Amino acid sequence: MQRRELMIIAAATALFGGVAVAAALETPKPVGAQVFLGPTVLGPKYKVKPQVRSDGLMRIFDVETSYGEFTFAGVEFTKMRLRELDACAALDKMSQSDRFMNSLGRAALAPLQFGANLITNPVDAINRSMSGVANMFERGAAGLANTRADRDTLLDSLMGVSDTQRELAVELGVDPYTDFPPLAQRLKQMADAMAAGGLPVKAGLSFIPGGVGIAVSSVSSIEGAKDTLRSKSAAQLLVETRGNLQALDVPSESIDRLLENRNYTPADLLIMSRALNQLRAQNTVVFIDDAAGADTRDLAFYQRRVAELMTARSATLGNLVSFVRVGGHQLIVRRDGKSVAIYPLDDLAWTERVRRAFIATTAGLHGERPGDHPLFATTGAVTPMAAEEVRKLGWQVVKVKPLP
Repeated sequence: MQRRELMIIAAATALFGGVAVAAALETPKPVGAQVFLGPTVLGPKYKVKPQVRSDGLMRIFDVETSYGEFTFAGVEFTKMRLRELDACAALDKMSQSDRFMNSLGRAALAPLQFGANLITNPVDAINRSMSGVANMFERGAAGLANTRADRDTLLDSLMGVSDTQRELAVELGVDPYTDFPPLAQRLKQMADAMAAGGLPVKAGLSFIPGGVGIAVSSVSSIEGAKDTLRSKSAAQLLVETRGNLQALDVPSESIDRLLENRNYTPADLLIMSRALNQLRAQNTVVFIDDAAGADTRDLAFYQRRVAELMTARSATLGNLVSFVRVGGHQLIVRRDGKSVAIYPLDDLAWTERVRRAFIATTAGLHGERPGDHPLFATTGAVTPMAAEEVRKLGWQVVKVKPLP
């Protein structure tokens, strides 16, 4: 533990008479996966294991798939991945359709190799037992301006493959720049074949027996930005992202760090920057500097959702106007001066990690913002013990409506 953190905790312990330190801790209990995912626990390409553990903040899902076993952190992140697996199943159906094969011909289909052995060694970064949240919290010109962060290759853009891949993904309701290996490889293979064979995307999708068959979910889809994602390259998305953040007076070096973080997809960056631009809070650099440090894919996705949630619930929470950093943690201040910690968590349990974070932040508030009466706003459940301990430290617990 860092010396500064020890000093903060010691100060907070003295401040609150040791009440937080003396309190017991709790171990989060496993819960059935169906509680969070409903009937989507089973799909044509996957099966979610029945029991779901928690790290005190996010639920951890173990999923058996046709491509190996994966571990996904967070309910919303898991829903996104399951939708991507459903998109894989839809693309498989398309590739196996007689009408699809007849339209493209043997030559166009020759490079395609589909099958359960497509991915034999899933990305190690996806397989972990704790969430990243717990471990925190125009084409040519655009391409030249963002060389290190650009996701489209020049050759693919010139040949139309990237355009086809984006359109195909948007029609399936998934991120065109997904980092999920099974879907990323399938999208590219199908887009290559369709572009080479001159087959329009909607015509190809019409060949899927029984239709696409993917339930719409705004959590895991890109519905709000689909027109932009369909029509613009990755580099163009990054140009818009940069412009949105510059309008909020975020320094160039902070923007660069964010854009170069490959844990974010260009779609994440676009959606997050649009949300922040709509919120228009002062000191947005505080949020961006935290977001730029996301070292896992699930944490990057989470940061995007935080931006969306703050914007969507600003009025409900009393109008959020300015970011601040207190006790090493990012907060946002509402118009009446109260600080708000807003987190789209699955559930909050009073673990050692959570206890330390609240003590450090509370000590920081008393030192830097005396007289503050902070709010802890979350979309998830809060255990009775956690709620009581948070209130003892002077926080008001507020339940906010999740994003749809």
